[in-house]
This record gives sequence, structure tokens and C-alpha cells, in this order.
Amino acid sequence: MKFNWGTGIVLALVIMISGMTYLVSIALRQNDDLVDNDYYQKSEKYQQHIDEVRNSNALTVKIHLELSEESLKLIFPKLANIQDYAGDIHLYSPVEEKRDMTVRIKLDTVFNQVINLKSLEKGRYQVKIDWKAGKVAYYQEEEIIVGK
Repeated sequence: MKFNWGTGIVLALVIMISGMTYLVSIALRQNDDLVDNDYYQKSEKYQQHIDEVRNSNALTVKIHLELSEESLKLIFPKLANIQDYAGDIHLYSPVEEKRDMTVRIKLDTVFNQVINLKSLEKGRYQVKIDWKAGKVAYYQEEEIIVGK
């Protein structure tokens, strides 16, 4: 076979098409999780979120987190009766959505809640606590590292 300019053009086209096919296959395999699936609805309630953060910043005693190898202990301030506390604790992983975990607030008699971390993969998590004590809403966010 003789190598001339026609063969070079065909060879260049074959290499280019192969490269494009490879890049498209890589792009199709990428995970495209959004930070939040319902970001539009959350943006409409952003003023409420700002008020919750302001309420938390006004507290003299905030939620204290104690991290051990197997659990996370949250110590809530005593602002109301235990049955008046409600909300969610969301362990958010910036790596991937399926690592996230959400737990309802259920305090024991001394205003503590313990979360078992054995099922979580090692890594960095943001603990997002969205809670109410009585009729006042609060929001606090802390960062933890599971399984150092």
C-alpha cells in the first residue's frame, strides 16, 4: 500500500472519529448529580433560611457535636420541653448523593441525640441541622470527618 495524501486524510479522519467516540463515551459515564435536586424550591424559601441562621447565631449555647469513631453525639441547648423539639439532621457528603443520610430529631431525656456512623463511608460530611424548639426555627451547620 502506498502512503499518499488521500491515505493521510482518511487516516486522520479515522483517528479523529475514534477520539470523538472515546470522549463521548467518557462523557456519558460521568455522574451529573446536582447539589440539590430541588434547588429552585429552596431558593424561594431562602429568607426563611436566613432567619433560621440568624436565630441560631443569637443563641448563647449552640448545638455541640462530639464525634467518636462509631457515632456522632449532638448536645442540644435546653430551650423548651423535649417533646417541642422537631426537625432533621442531614449528613451531606459533597462527594456523592448516595452517601448522604437524614435522621429525624429524637432527643433523650438530657437533650442529646446519638447517630450511629458505622453505615457511613469514610470522608468529609457537612452536618446540617434544621430544627425547631417550640415555635422558633433554627439552622446550624458543622463539618465532620468520618473514619479518619
